[in-house]
Amino acid sequence: MTQGRISLLIDSPLRDLAIAYRTVPAEIRKQNNRALKSEAQPIWKGETAERATTRIQQRTLVDTSKVGVTNRNVFLRAGGGKYAALNSAAEFGRPAAAPIKSRSKKGKAYTRSTGSLFGDRNRRGNVVFPAARDSIRRFASLQIQTTLRTLHEAGEKVR
Repeated sequence: MTQGRISLLIDSPLRDLAIAYRTVPAEIRKQNNRALKSEAQPIWKGETAERATTRIQQRTLVDTSKVGVTNRNVFLRAGGGKYAALNSAAEFGRPAAAPIKSRSKKGKAYTRSTGSLFGDRNRRGNVVFPAARDSIRRFASLQIQTTLRTLHEAGEKVR
């Protein structure tokens, strides 16, 4: 396993599931994707909320965090919305002396500094990236459990 990703090149339950999943009818795959998304969303929201230390991180990253599920992937999203311009600074920080070009109400251009608003620069991230690193194995396990449960329930209905 590499950091932040899970490889299906090795023998694993996830690889076996991915191969078998191709033969599952579309309606059951849709049902599984819905179930997985509904179970994964609170986990992702909680993982990001637990790491947010400022109101800006809460508004820009946690409040916009969502999970997307397809037949092949689980997408962990955060950021976007009306605060999209602040995502990078909220996640990775920004030097206190960094200049910000602004305009006054009268239209006059001026430069100011950010101060300690976003915290120090951190290349590994403060909220989303650590949350993703720590929770990827959990989502893989959840995907296996949810898919097996959905397939089992579908098999029970057939009988």
